[in-house]
Amino acid sequence: MLESYKIARSNNEEVLYLYLNVNYEFGEDLEEDDLEKKARSYLVTHDIKFNGNKIVFIVNGISTKMITINNKTYLNNYLITLNTEEKITLKELLLSLLFSNINISLREETLKALTVLYRDEVIYNLDNDTLDLRKLSLSYHNYNYYKVTYPETYKIKNDLFNKVIDDTNGEYLINDNKPIRCFTHLVSNGYTEEDKSIPYTVKKESLWDLAYPNYLQRKNYSIKEFKERLNLKSDNLTIKITSISNSNRIKELDLGERKIDARSLAVYLDLPSTDITIIIKKDYLTFITRGIGSGLGLSIIGADNLAELGYNYKQILNYYFKDVSLVVKK
Repeated sequence: MLESYKIARSNNEEVLYLYLNVNYEFGEDLEEDDLEKKARSYLVTHDIKFNGNKIVFIVNGISTKMITINNKTYLNNYLITLNTEEKITLKELLLSLLFSNINISLREETLKALTVLYRDEVIYNLDNDTLDLRKLSLSYHNYNYYKVTYPETYKIKNDLFNKVIDDTNGEYLINDNKPIRCFTHLVSNGYTEEDKSIPYTVKKESLWDLAYPNYLQRKNYSIKEFKERLNLKSDNLTIKITSISNSNRIKELDLGERKIDARSLAVYLDLPSTDITIIIKKDYLTFITRGIGSGLGLSIIGADNLAELGYNYKQILNYYFKDVSLVVKK
C-alpha cells in the first residue's frame, strides 16, 4: 500500500507525505481510523522521526486525503504483543511496570527517571512488535490488577504514573547507539557498583542511602542450615573472601569445596546485598549486609534525595550512568 514518504515544512510545522501504490483504490480505507493505523505502523516499522501532526496521502501524484494525529498519543499507543498473547499498548505496559515495581512514595522527577529506564528495558528486549516478559529485569502485573486490588489508592497513583509517562514520552537512554538495560536498586551501600562488562555503570557516591531505615540488616544461620542451603558436604567449614569490588561488595568466595559468586550466595541465603560482613561463631554464622539490591545503576532512594535537592530526571540519570545520551524515539 505505502511505497515511500517525504517530510516537508509548512507554516513552521512538519507535514508527512505518504505515497500510496498507483494501483491502490482509496475507497478501500476511507475510514480515517484505518488510515491512521496504517500511517502509525509505517512510521514505526521504518523508524521515521516525525514531529508534526499532519499526514497527507498522495495517490498518483494527487493529494487525496489529509489526517491529523497526536504524536504523543502515537508512540504511547504503539501496540505490543506479549509472550502471554496479551496485546497491550506501550503506555499501558509502562503503566503496568510502574504499578508492579514502585511500592513506596517517590518524587515526580524520580519516577520520570525510572520511567525512562523502564522504557529502555522494553525497547532493549523488543523483537519487532513482540515482548517476552521473562526477559525483563522487572516484575509485571497488568495495571488492571491494581485497579481491582487497591481501589482506594489506584486513582492517585494512576494519575501520577500517566503524567510521568507522558512527560517523558519516547525518551530512553543509549550507550554506543544502543538502548541500555534497566539497572536499578533500592538502596546502595553508600556507593553504586561499577561492572566493567557493563560500560555505562559507574561507581558514584550515594551517601543519602545510609539513612534508609533498613540500610543495615542482620541474619543468623546455624552451621547445619548454612551447609544445607549451599549443598556443602564437608565436616570442616571454611569461608574465604577471594575478591572484593571497589565499592566494598564481595564478588567471590571460596567455601573449600567450591567457589561461589556473592550474588549467588545472596540468593541462597536471602540476603538483600553483596556488601556482607560474615561473623563465624561456634554453632552459627551472622551475615551483616549494607544496602538493598545489586548496587548497579540508579539507586532509587539516592535518586529521590537528588530530586529533593532540585535535580530533574535528566540530571539524575546522568548522575548514576556514564557515557549515555537521552534520545527520543518518535
